[in-house]
Amino acid sequence: MAQISEFGYSKLRQYIEANWKYIELQDASGTPVIRLGVGDSRVTWTHTAGSQTLQLQIIVNGTDVGATAQSPKTFAKSAIFDVASGGTAIAIEDFLPGDVSTITKAEDKVTLRHDIQVPQIA
Repeated sequence: MAQISEFGYSKLRQYIEANWKYIELQDASGTPVIRLGVGDSRVTWTHTAGSQTLQLQIIVNGTDVGATAQSPKTFAKSAIFDVASGGTAIAIEDFLPGDVSTITKAEDKVTLRHDIQVPQIA
């Protein structure tokens, strides 16, 4: 079996950043709440260049998702896609219980991050 070189892992990280451009926040059952692309000011890659952990961050507020006291929005998962709508999730991250967030009013804001590890050879 062949081993991927550090150069190969670097190319994989570059490919992911260039092509996995959408992050979707989901509730505990996996129902989509909002999906945004990296072209949106609320979505950014936040990792250090060359890092083995790629970090895609999303910031949303209650207005973005229509949250109210009568209709709160809970974020329990994030999923990464390569298409703006539909498609199959490439990576899904279940948030730990302490990281699950709920928005109940327009002015609430939440910042969440999806981490993707691509090994780095030392």
